[in-house]
Amino acid sequence: MAAWPVLSGLQQSGAARSNAQAGGRRPSMQLRMKSIPSDVENDAQTLPGPEGRPFLAAGVFLALLTAVLIATNVWSAWRAYDAAWSQASKTSRNLGHSVANQLDSVFSEVDRVLHTLGFILESSDMTPATLEALQPIMVTHVSRAEYLHGLFVYGPEGQWLVHTQPAQSRQANNSDRDYFIFHRENRSSRVLIGKPLRSRSTGDWIIPVSKRIDDAYGEFAGVLLATVRVDQILRLLNGFDIGENGAISLSLVDGTIVLRRPYAVEDLGRKLPNNPLLSAASSARTGMARLRSPIDGVKRLVVFEHLPNNPLFIAIALSEKEILSQWRDAAQVQLACLLLMVSVIGLSTRYVLRSMRLRGASDRALRTAHQQIVHTNSQLAHLVDHDGLTGILNRRAFDRRFEEILGQSRRYGRPVSLVLFDVDHFKAYNDHYGHLAGDECLRMVAAALSKAMRRPGDVLARYGGEEFVAILPDTAADGARAVANAAREEVARLALDHVASAEGIVTVSGGVAAATSAAADLTASAVIEQADQALYRAKKQGRNRVVVTGG
Repeated sequence: MAAWPVLSGLQQSGAARSNAQAGGRRPSMQLRMKSIPSDVENDAQTLPGPEGRPFLAAGVFLALLTAVLIATNVWSAWRAYDAAWSQASKTSRNLGHSVANQLDSVFSEVDRVLHTLGFILESSDMTPATLEALQPIMVTHVSRAEYLHGLFVYGPEGQWLVHTQPAQSRQANNSDRDYFIFHRENRSSRVLIGKPLRSRSTGDWIIPVSKRIDDAYGEFAGVLLATVRVDQILRLLNGFDIGENGAISLSLVDGTIVLRRPYAVEDLGRKLPNNPLLSAASSARTGMARLRSPIDGVKRLVVFEHLPNNPLFIAIALSEKEILSQWRDAAQVQLACLLLMVSVIGLSTRYVLRSMRLRGASDRALRTAHQQIVHTNSQLAHLVDHDGLTGILNRRAFDRRFEEILGQSRRYGRPVSLVLFDVDHFKAYNDHYGHLAGDECLRMVAAALSKAMRRPGDVLARYGGEEFVAILPDTAADGARAVANAAREEVARLALDHVASAEGIVTVSGGVAAATSAAADLTASAVIEQADQALYRAKKQGRNRVVVTGG
């Protein structure tokens, strides 16, 4: 049996190349290929078809049925998953809006109290009589608002002027508090909400809400302070159902946590570095994101909303695990039902498939053996004509092909060129880098030389050792020189290190011989001899070059 390798195809594409474009390479001629019949390939084509078409039909039906069941269940599960997220998003938005409005009403009421008291103080120049008359008004405000811890008026030096506390230390002074320093150094009359701190009078955790007081000349006259009970704000937040792993946080616009549920004292006044929620809340009044908490590591669906009238924002975070808990339970039941249905389908078809499989066993065994023989023979045919190391044609295939191509060229009066390549200093390369590296070098060189063989009729083969040979049909000496130089440049482009070479890299030398109509009596061995002489001259002239000998 004989089979033509891929690289040895002689039939040309028929696309004409002018001598000017191809450097002397003439348009390729159609070379007639020998048609060698293959008994094995004919047998492969005429072997009767399998008798297992019912088996194939049953398998296709089962696969389609299973695919439809799986697709239907996946679609249903996805719809349920999407519905769970949609419902959680809607619930979170409504909850966030409700919490934001309630907290806004609390701090807005405190804001109104401070503005009212501030107007009274600034209108009366903070005389002792005014302060004395103001004290019962302040007590009334505190008694009517359970979230108020106390109201305080401090002088320009931080001394306590009037307050709602039952007792006061004689040395009490709040000039070191952040809110006092802020108002003393800033003329803004807006109310300031500070981070939580411990009350010096009672020890309770409070949220300071303060306002600057100016005298008649616009100079700093003191600070008016309202303290909001942290425990009362926490009680308000505890009234909302957010699940066991949910969280609610009230924060200043700079990201400082005012209060968080679940409650922890260490979270009060805490500012998280690189808080992803802060970057989102800084660019929008309301929004939603799926984030992992930097505090407890729980992944949650977070909805944030700024308070309408105060520099605070609320974040409602529902645990993803709790959001999807019902969906997971339903999905598990659905998956169990799907597996049961698939199992029933499989068991019900098992008997039929087994019967058909037994009937077709002998046919399949015969066909498998036949295919193995065809595949093995194909591999053997390939190995006969191809070099085991580089994968290109071997010397045996080259000898046969060159005789055929040379004969065709004589018959039609067309030129043919031969290029003999040799890897420069290859023995030194083997000695330095080892034989394994040498083998890899030959493989890469063969691949590079193959890139330069552009036409379908061009043939590249391993001539022996580190020598390669190329047959270029319809190519005169000038065209062969161009192809050989292109191949040499492809090898140089690999840039394989070669310390024993003057170039420092692996290079090849080439010898070109051309057989034309004027030398019709030139034999294959004579052309090879001329190419070998040209190669010898190339190596003698310094290597890494191409030398042409006319035929």
